[in-house]
Amino acid sequence: MIMNEFKLENQPKIKSGFKAPDNFFDDFSARVIQRLPEHEPKVISLFSRKKTWMYAVAAILIIAISIPIYTTIVTQQNALDKTTIENYLTSQDAISDDELANLLDDDDIQKMKLNFNIEDKAIEDLLSTHSNLEEYIIN
Repeated sequence: MIMNEFKLENQPKIKSGFKAPDNFFDDFSARVIQRLPEHEPKVISLFSRKKTWMYAVAAILIIAISIPIYTTIVTQQNALDKTTIENYLTSQDAISDDELANLLDDDDIQKMKLNFNIEDKAIEDLLSTHSNLEEYIIN
């Protein structure tokens, strides 16, 4: 297949149907300048954007520092000391010794064992010098 040569100069020209009015481009620049706003546009400084970022970074740092402080305060308030627990247990009449013993594990029992290295002679001397020997024997 052979292509026919196409020459633009030989073809009949088609008119577009659009026509610019007479002297349209003569006063075009004057009309555009009239339509522009009379006041200057607002200039936004680059430093104001930096302030926004600085505020955001400062807020993140404050939150990051306050979270550990808050958690330590909350855990200190929730932690019970030994004397509070002992006072509670001694004031409760409904808890028996057996129930308390069931709550203890082997580690707790090992911690409670006391090692008294007292000789028999020292015990005899102590008991012989005190007049209320009967009270020790009864209890």
